[in-house]
Amino acid sequence: MFLVDDPSPDDYLRDILAREAVDDSAQSSFRLLESEVERIVSGWGGRHLLEIYPAGAFEKGLANQSGIGIDFVLSLSPRTPFTAHEVFFSLHAALVREGFEPVVRNVTLSVVLGGIPVDLLPAKRESMASDIHEIYSARTRAGLKTNLTHHVLDALESGRREEIRLLKLWRDQNGLDFPSFYLELATYAALRRRPYGTLADNVWAVLGYLETLFPARGMLDPSNANNIISAELTMAEKRKIAEAATTSRRGKPWSEIVG
Repeated sequence: MFLVDDPSPDDYLRDILAREAVDDSAQSSFRLLESEVERIVSGWGGRHLLEIYPAGAFEKGLANQSGIGIDFVLSLSPRTPFTAHEVFFSLHAALVREGFEPVVRNVTLSVVLGGIPVDLLPAKRESMASDIHEIYSARTRAGLKTNLTHHVLDALESGRREEIRLLKLWRDQNGLDFPSFYLELATYAALRRRPYGTLADNVWAVLGYLETLFPARGMLDPSNANNIISAELTMAEKRKIAEAATTSRRGKPWSEIVG
């Protein structure tokens, strides 16, 4: 009789990552939705709509099979004669006219195309000389300027994508309201001086950060310090995240922390 050793924490977590792997290549069926999105929004955007391109978790390499979807940026001309608020809700009205029931998220409108959740991010370019866009935040009810390309490059170059993908699963499995970009920034902050590749130790360290430092720590958009990302959640919402991290670190096996 042969005995099989239990997998190490790192092996256990990497098995989860393999299970949750997503095809985010140029040939992915999700990217083929771009033409359908263009058909739906071309009348809304008219001559002001410059381009449509994938963004979010797909472009960052942070997508998981659980709760999978894809984001598309609807990039509008800097000459678009409407405020971020007007752009956002005019898109909402256009989607309703197309027969959809759009769900308002923080900065996107979510619809279902062919059974796939698709988040549409209307964004007005500040100028044609930069990637800075003005978008509307439904949480703060205000427009904000940010560099969406900068966010993607930060994720791709971070070396922390495995940890972020696992923490997104942990968030979802705990039913937490924790915006993905905020989670990414918190992970970068928690792991700033930690080695790469020590997966279980790093996830554990992020949970420790969420438990102790996260609620009171301010977090700024690295592409625009005027955007206070930590203001997106109330203190009560931050404490709920901290409490979930405390519970996860209370002597539980990894199979009860994320699965």
